Parts: sequence; structure tokens; C-alpha cells
Amino acid sequence: MYISYHGDKEQYASCAVSKRNGRKTSVSYTYLGLVIDREKGIYKSKDRGVFHFDVNTGEYSEVTADYVLPVKARNNGKQRISYDFGDAFFLHAFLEESGLFTVIDTLGYANTDTLHAAVLFYILSSFANCDAGSWIDGSVARFLYPKADLSGQRMSEMLSAIGSRENETAFQRGYISYVKKNVSPDMNILIDSSGLPNKVRIPLTAINVHNGKVSNEVRLIFVVQKSTGLPLYFMAVPGNIVDSSTLTRVMLHLREMDISVESCIIDAGYGTGSNIDFFYDDSHKLKMGYITRVKSNDANLKSMIEKELPTLDSRENFVRYCDRYLFIKRQKVNVGSRKNQPAWLYLGMDLERLNDEQRKLFRKASKEKLADDEVFDALEGEGLFAVLSGEEYSIDDILPAYYQRQAAEQVFDFAKNYTKLLPLRIHSENTFRGHVLLSYIATCVVKLIHMKMGREGYVLGSSLAVLRNLKCTAYTSRLITDVPTKAINDIYSLFGIKCPEAVDFTSEGGLNYSFEVKKAKTQESAVDGSKDDVPKRKVGRPKGSLNRKTLERMKMEAENPPEKRKPGRPKGSRNKNNKVPDK
Repeated sequence: MYISYHGDKEQYASCAVSKRNGRKTSVSYTYLGLVIDREKGIYKSKDRGVFHFDVNTGEYSEVTADYVLPVKARNNGKQRISYDFGDAFFLHAFLEESGLFTVIDTLGYANTDTLHAAVLFYILSSFANCDAGSWIDGSVARFLYPKADLSGQRMSEMLSAIGSRENETAFQRGYISYVKKNVSPDMNILIDSSGLPNKVRIPLTAINVHNGKVSNEVRLIFVVQKSTGLPLYFMAVPGNIVDSSTLTRVMLHLREMDISVESCIIDAGYGTGSNIDFFYDDSHKLKMGYITRVKSNDANLKSMIEKELPTLDSRENFVRYCDRYLFIKRQKVNVGSRKNQPAWLYLGMDLERLNDEQRKLFRKASKEKLADDEVFDALEGEGLFAVLSGEEYSIDDILPAYYQRQAAEQVFDFAKNYTKLLPLRIHSENTFRGHVLLSYIATCVVKLIHMKMGREGYVLGSSLAVLRNLKCTAYTSRLITDVPTKAINDIYSLFGIKCPEAVDFTSEGGLNYSFEVKKAKTQESAVDGSKDDVPKRKVGRPKGSLNRKTLERMKMEAENPPEKRKPGRPKGSRNKNNKVPDK
């Protein structure tokens, strides 16, 4: 057995096997494909992709993850010298300085250059995974990660390798520990889910009916930290599993991840009787705060609407939330599977929503020629909503507390629009899990960057596009960057990053540069919250605060309240017209 090579510009190979039959010798050939590495026996074919062939045993095997395909000159033999610099350099410096690369490396993938480059690709490029190689060919990421291989086959192999439950759990543990230590120890959470439409038949894909919409999908659950809006945990389940059956398991997973939940905001789909029981102890005392939206068919809600709706629009129920005006009324109720858990039910009427829904109803009535009685009956439920809470809130505070759940919706927006979560182009479960995990990692990075940019008025998407405009020129021994514009310098300065004028290459084709990032003293840190990064407090006492003497006087008056003065002038007193003249 031996290898036969042929071809001029590119070599192709076949495995030749000689057989002797008497005096005659016959040779059979098995086509191997394009020769990638002749010494190591690595080839590439349409059927097998990149593979290794052992000429001694005739065995085929996969190429190890740390093998890097040789880079070939393009542009008719001319080596490319111009590359996108600003965005990849910025993101790499942020990940290095924040320590997030250390967390990402808990996945244990052999070729860390490929893994790190893939994280940047998921954030910075809109290309499909099969075109990741084209992206890195035009980016400075090619030199930041000289051993990275983002060819279509290698990307699939990497996603499949990191997509195991063991790798997923290792990363989630490391990331949760990182957030608690470097960002915020807050254990108040939000839980929400979203469907991922998927036409590929894998065990996680199933038919689901959500809010009246039928789709073939995977269900993705996110746990988000309330105070920061950072994702803390994720879990993918088959699309036909309803939200109500996942809450307890999510909580159990969080407990094993060292998250002691203090309070939770959940969507109406999670608010079943048995799930509500989870928030109480055996003595019916609240052990974990919760807020949830209430479905329209809830018995307590129906009873409250019947009793309280006529007086809901009273002055004492009138509140303002941001630019919305509402009427809200609260009532103590019993909830849970046995209706023995105390809670507070809030019935509200949103005036803006009421006007919108009434206009829609009137247009529908005119179009479908509804009877007057039908229109009148439909009007009774327009503009109404209900929120259930285990803790008591005032009618002014319940909406600010509940609408913190919008942070979870923002995380889904980042994942679907910034980090390539959709559309799904996956054909195996392991590859799918790896794709979701990598998208989740990218989402966490994007959210951390957004936390800092948002406070200074920067828009994430346009900022990354501005950074991409900064190019560099690669020569034989070094690359030289273009002169950055003020907009690029402002973004770099916000994160304490300095744009180098030139960077030398190493012997391995990487960059000989130490990514030392200085803290921006005048900005609030998005990662570690150090004292140097917190804006200085304004001079003077905060508006509405009281000094020590005033507090002591108020305390004395509370303990010894003064006698109330009777109305009118005290007996025997005189006004200025009949006062006694001075002697």
C-alpha cells in the first residue's frame, strides 16, 4: 500500500494497493482527495471533509482539534495585507482584561485559538458558520489567534465537542462564580423562555402552541440577574414542554450552581398552583419572593373584577408609571394548589392600552357587524391586567417591581439579533447544544459591554460598526494601524483601551503585544465595579435627605407629640386693632 500523487498547482492523492496474481500485478486506487499536509497524511475530500489517513493500516480518522490548516496566498497569488482591526482588537482586549477568556476556557477545547476566534465571530459577523473562514481571513483575528481554524468542517467539529452536558455545566459554574465575584452578588432573578424555530428534526425540536401560535421549535429558558440584566443560566428543552413543568427543575439546577434565589419574577405560564407552592414553606410563610402575571381565566381575578371593577377608576387608585397613567387596586387572596397560600392580587387598568383596544374593538365591530350587546360585553375586559405577588407592594411600587422582567426580554433580543442564535442551521443535537452554548457566551459578553456603553449613551450595534472601520496594514514583520477617528478613540477610551500604532509579528504568525488595559477613571465599570470607576458623588446632601438634628427632633416629637392647638384665637388674646397700648 502506498500513496500516489498527481496534479500540478495543487496535489491530489490516491491510495494504491498492489496485488499479484501469478505473473501479473494489478493496482487498485482509492481516491483520497486534495493533499493538505503530505508529511502528516492529512487530506480533504467532498465526502469526508478534512481527515487523516494512515497508509500503514489503511484507517481513516478525524484530525485533532489543535491541528491548523496551512494558510494559502489568495488574490491571484498576492498575499492580502489589509485587514479589519478596530472591532476584533477591541473585543479581544475587553475579554483579556475582564478575565472572561479564563471562564470560556473551562470548556476544555484543545484549540483555544479556534474557540476564542469563534466567540468574536459570533458577535462581530452576520455570516453563516460555514463562511466563518471568510470572516477571519479579512480580520486581525487571524493574527490574534494564529492557530484558529474556522473552516466549515472545523466549526461543526468544535460546536459538537463543546456541546456536551459536562462542558455546558463547567462553563455555567465558572461564569456564575465570575458574575458573583466581579459584577454583582445579587440573587434576585427573572425567568423567561422563548421559542427557537427549527425545521431540522432533532430530539429537541417539537410542535408547540404558545400564546395561540403553533410552531416547530426548541424552547430556550433564560435566568437573568434582576439588578444588572445579566444572564445567569440557560436551559434548552423540547418545544412541546410547557413552561409550567420547567420552573421547579430550573430552581433545582440553580441551587446546585450555588445560586440561593431570594426573589423571582416569572411569566404567567409558570404561575400554576403547584409552582406557587414552591415559594412557600410548610407553615404557609413566604420563603422566596415572587411576582407573576395572572391569566385571564384565574378564579381570584374573575372574582376581583366582578367586585372591584365598578370602583376601580377612583381617585385613590390613580397612579403614574413613567409616561403611563393607570388605575390599580390590590386585594389579599389565597393561592396555590390548595388555595391556602397568602398573596396579593393587583388589578389594573392601563388607560393608554384601554384606548388602543377600544379603537381596535370598534373597527372590528364595524367590519364584522357585531351586535351592540357583543361590543358592550367585550368592553368590560379591555385595558385590564393583573399581577400576583407573594409580598405586599403599594399600588405605586408594584409596576416598577414587575416590569424589571423586561431585562430578560432584552437578553433574548441580544441573543437573537447580535449573537447568531437564529436562524438555526444545525443538523445534530450535539452541534445544536454547542451552538446555543456559544451564542449564550457571546450574549453574556455583549450584555457586559452594553452595560458600560449604555450608561454613556452609546448604541452597541453602531459602535461595533464604527470600530470595524479602523483598518490595519500587515507587512512582513509587523502590522501598522490606520489613524483612529475621534469616535473610535472615544469608545476605546471608555474601556481604557489604547490603539497601538504598530505591532510586531511573532515567529508563529501571532502578535507580539501585551494587552494591558488601563481603567477608565471617570467611567463606571461594567465588569468589576471598582471604586476608581464609580462617578463622584455631587457636592452637598442628596435632595430630600435629613441631617442629624432634624432626625433627633422628629424622633422626640414622635415620642412626645405636642398638644394640638384648638382652632381660633386663644381666649383673652387681642389682634392688632384692639391690643392693649404700651405704657
